[in-house]
Amino acid sequence: METRVKTYLLDAIRMMMKPLVRLLINQGVSHQEFSEALKDVYVEAAVRHFNLPDRIHQSGIAIKTGLTRKEVRRVLDRALASEEDQKVSSRPERVLAGWHNDPRFTGPYGVPVDLKYEGEFGKAGFVDLVKTYSGDMSPKAMLQELVRGGSASETEGVIKVLRRDFEPGALSNDLIVRLGEIGHKFFSTAAANIEKTGQGSGYFDRLVYAERGCTENVIVDFDVFVKKHGQQFLEELDTWIAAHETDNDPEKERKDTGVYMVHYVETGDEKLSFSSLLKEYGFKEDPDESEGELGEVDNGKKVK
Repeated sequence: METRVKTYLLDAIRMMMKPLVRLLINQGVSHQEFSEALKDVYVEAAVRHFNLPDRIHQSGIAIKTGLTRKEVRRVLDRALASEEDQKVSSRPERVLAGWHNDPRFTGPYGVPVDLKYEGEFGKAGFVDLVKTYSGDMSPKAMLQELVRGGSASETEGVIKVLRRDFEPGALSNDLIVRLGEIGHKFFSTAAANIEKTGQGSGYFDRLVYAERGCTENVIVDFDVFVKKHGQQFLEELDTWIAAHETDNDPEKERKDTGVYMVHYVETGDEKLSFSSLLKEYGFKEDPDESEGELGEVDNGKKVK
């Protein structure tokens, strides 16, 4: 049973990594660089989940992870030399959440009010909002980021919120960091549900999809529908969380929690197995060569 579970897990990992590896290759991240990053994760997981808090044995970590003691030592040294992780990507989202939930920045019925850059006549301004929810980030830089992302506008000194969500720019540092954070949240739930102790004990994890697929025009319309109604649903959840803030027990530990929604689109060839893809290109195993090569094939395709 153990071997069978491991086989299924490895197959699942191959499927999960396909879009990520495509992104890595496109951005010039080599296999060696990715391998080193993965070693970091293996060692951290071994220390975090499979060691006593006050005892870290390199030999034990090496046994659990399959790495050499030298590799383990290198990872530990690298971790000790690195700076603490900083979640900078959520700053605009925190500012927008505060603008929609904090009574100082909302009007009747919880509607966010327009703000002056600097507060006046005893009213809080945009600077106060940023200082409260974004720490030491420059209010001017935050305003530029919110305007650039289409979440706010500024007209004649009045700043108006346009959207409750924030969309980082393509290939921005925020978007890349968000990729890791969202991936971590998704796989945490998926892994927890695999290891759940009984029926009904896992977290919400559901999927809706078009059984026969959709053509591009329907996908475009569906995307518009999802963005509108999905945003409305997430705002309802955000309002619920804010309304239940006082229900949290001050004597108990708090854990991060939330809901992540995503609209996915896949083509048939993206789920084609690698074996089938090789056969489609006409590649055949050469029993006389230890390393096969792809060259001219019958269908006219050439891959080097």
